[in-house]
Amino acid sequence: MDYYVLFLRILHIGSGVFWVGSTLVLATTVTPALKGAGETGQKFVDYLVKHKKFGTNSAGAGAMAGIAGLLLYWHDSQGLTSLWMRSSTGIGFGVGAILALIAFIFGVLTDRKLKAMAGLREQLESAPSDERTSQLQILEKQQATYLKICAGTLTLSLWIMAVSRYLVF
Repeated sequence: MDYYVLFLRILHIGSGVFWVGSTLVLATTVTPALKGAGETGQKFVDYLVKHKKFGTNSAGAGAMAGIAGLLLYWHDSQGLTSLWMRSSTGIGFGVGAILALIAFIFGVLTDRKLKAMAGLREQLESAPSDERTSQLQILEKQQATYLKICAGTLTLSLWIMAVSRYLVF
């Protein structure tokens, strides 16, 4: 048994489950619920982002999944030199990795927007202004778009990687 590969698979799948799960829960459950919760929902998100480091933890899991995945790909392709990379399995894992990288980038952008929104809400509490309110609305739209892209590409990556060993073309 190859314990190195076993360790990497456990790390890749375990951290990937956390990353995908946290992203999909945020996109499909938390965000829609917060829209109806008004100011209370905004305070919850601010707390989640600032004190619980939700985005940082999710990005950390994504980074771990990515590093372990790259090491697995390196191992399976014998240092990126084998014909395995051109096989349907190798191509499937490669496409999944590219989609996961796109998701990671948009996940980081989502977290940055959430942090900016939290800071802007603090400013609005101390000194309300129409300009800050409009900035907040712009940030909310950008964050929603980034989160949808992140969740969509991450879901596609998951599906492709889940079936890559069984692809034939």
